[in-house]
Amino acid sequence: MERKLEKIHKERNFSSFSLIVLLCSFSLLLGKAGAQNWITESPSFPLSLGEVTSVILGNTLYVVGQGASNTCKLTLSPRSSSWDCYSAATRPNVGNHHSAVTPGDGTFWLVGGLNGGSEGKIQIYKPSTNSWSTMTMSGSNGGSVNTVFANNNLYVCGGFNLGGGTTIKSCTQYNTLSKVWTTINDMPVGVNHAAFATDGFNMFVMGGRSGGNVPSIGFDTVQIYNFNSKSWQSSSQSGSSIKPLPQARGGMGTGLYINGQVWVIGGETTDSSVTNGVYTRVDVYTPFGSWTKASSLTFGLHGIYPVTDGARVYIVGGGTRYGGSQSKTFVSLDISVAGGGVSTSTTTKPTPLVPTGTASGSCAGRCGNYDNTKKCQCDSGCVSHKDCCPDRGYQCLGETTTAQKTSTSTSTSTSTSTSTSTS
Repeated sequence: MERKLEKIHKERNFSSFSLIVLLCSFSLLLGKAGAQNWITESPSFPLSLGEVTSVILGNTLYVVGQGASNTCKLTLSPRSSSWDCYSAATRPNVGNHHSAVTPGDGTFWLVGGLNGGSEGKIQIYKPSTNSWSTMTMSGSNGGSVNTVFANNNLYVCGGFNLGGGTTIKSCTQYNTLSKVWTTINDMPVGVNHAAFATDGFNMFVMGGRSGGNVPSIGFDTVQIYNFNSKSWQSSSQSGSSIKPLPQARGGMGTGLYINGQVWVIGGETTDSSVTNGVYTRVDVYTPFGSWTKASSLTFGLHGIYPVTDGARVYIVGGGTRYGGSQSKTFVSLDISVAGGGVSTSTTTKPTPLVPTGTASGSCAGRCGNYDNTKKCQCDSGCVSHKDCCPDRGYQCLGETTTAQKTSTSTSTSTSTSTSTSTS
C-alpha cells in the first residue's frame, strides 16, 4: 500500500513538473513571437557596397555606395520583385562617404564625399527627370559630414577636409529660399563618421571620431545645436546634464529621429574584444533625457545609412568587419507596433535643458499656448518668431508647426554669408 501511494505521489510530481515545463516553453514562445527582431528582407540586394548612403523618397528606397557607381532603387509598396540598379542615372561624382537629405521638393541631395571629385560637392538627383545637378558647398570641402535639413535650411558640420586627412569642426547653413550660405558656430568637438539627426528644432550629433579616415575607438560625445539660439551644447562640457552615448564608437552613418527619439545603429571600433570590430547594438536617446536600447542587429555593421518609412527601419549594404568592408546586406526592423523594438524599462522623463544664451522656460503643460508673460513660447507661431522654448521639440511632439522664415539679413558676430547658385 505504501509503495502504491509513493508511486502515485511520484506520478503527480512528474505531471506537475511537465505542466510547468510546458507552460514555461509556451511563455517563451509567446515572448519570442511578441519581440521585434531584425529580419532579412527581400528581394535580395545584388551589389556588395560599403560606406553606403540611402534615402527614401516617396515610395522608393535609393542606395549608393562604395563598390559600385550604380544608383539602385526599390519600390517599397507594393514591393518590387527585384532591385533596379541600372535605369537611374549615375551620379556625376562617384565617391563615397556621402551624407544625404531630402529637402521636400521631390529631390534628394548627396552632401560631400570622398573620392571621385565628390569632395565639397552637393549632388542633387531629380527622379522625375532622372537627372543629376551639382552645387558647390561653402565652408566644407570633404566628406563624412554631419548633415540635417530643417525649416528650409541645410546644416553641414564637421567631417573630413579635402582628401580625408583631418577632421574639421566648422559648420555652415544653406537656406534654400534665399540660396545663401551662412557660417555658423563651430562644433565643440569636430567629428566624422558620427550619427546625426534632427527633431526640427535641434541638430543631434552622436559619437563619431577624429583624425584621418581610419578606424578608432571613437567618442561617446553627444553634441546638440539649437536652431533658435544658434548655440551648441555637449555632453563633454563641464557640468553638462546631457547623457553621453552609452558606447563610444563611430561608423554608424546617419541617426534616425523616430517617435521623439534618436536611434544610433551599429558602428565600428578597434577594440579587439568586439567581434570583427563592429557593433550590433542599437541605442535610443530621448532628447535631453536618458538612453535605452532597441533590438540589436543580428550581426554587426558599420558604414551604413539607416532609413525609415515610418513603419520599418531599413539597412542596405555596409561593412561586416571594421575598416574596408562591403556586403549585400538588406535587413529591416518593424517599428509600427507598440514599442517598435525599444526597451522602455530604463526610459525616464526628459529633463528640460536650456541652451546657452536662450531665455529660460519650458513647454511642459503649455503646448499650443501663447503666453506673453513668458520669455519663450510653445505655440506654432514661435517657430517663425524664433522664440520657442528650448524643450518644445520633445515636449510638444505632434503639435502643428509653421515653417520657420529664415532671415538672411540677421547675423551674429560669428556669421558670414555668401550667395551660391546651382550649376
